[in-house]
Amino acid sequence: MKKPSDYIGSELKIFQNSIFKREIGLRTGDDIIAWLKYPKLFSDLAELKIGNEEFEFYRPKFFKRDVDIRKKGYQNPLAHFKNNFWGRKGVLELPRGIRLIMKFGFFKKQAEIYLGENDLLVTVLSGFSMKERSRVIIEKRSDVLDEYPWIIMLGFYLAQLMKKNSAAGS
Repeated sequence: MKKPSDYIGSELKIFQNSIFKREIGLRTGDDIIAWLKYPKLFSDLAELKIGNEEFEFYRPKFFKRDVDIRKKGYQNPLAHFKNNFWGRKGVLELPRGIRLIMKFGFFKKQAEIYLGENDLLVTVLSGFSMKERSRVIIEKRSDVLDEYPWIIMLGFYLAQLMKKNSAAGS
């Protein structure tokens, strides 16, 4: 499997084959890189298959906006996302003390992932059609992104979760 840094300059798209299934893919051309699936209809639990590995994104507590990430079949999380009070920014805490900043926009920019405050790694841009949902731009080469390739789909998952939460609150 190619590393995310190998896709700099490539067109990555997040798509959904059917509006009746909660299965979302990440592809470049005809190659599928990852699948994000929701096993239950109204659940926030999502399963990600990327390469030969499988991960789960889930909320550890019912009323919290935080999200944990774990390998499928394991109990302990390997990373933790903590939202700020307003929900437009958060911190992803990875092993070895690595922290990524995630910012979420309203319209065109759905999510941005930063190493530190100003080192932009990934941008997820919104799409408005039913089939092609979003575009992903890998901005620069990063060892963190290569070691944890699931971060790309986590940015999309969190942006969708925030849209759902803001719609439910209004």
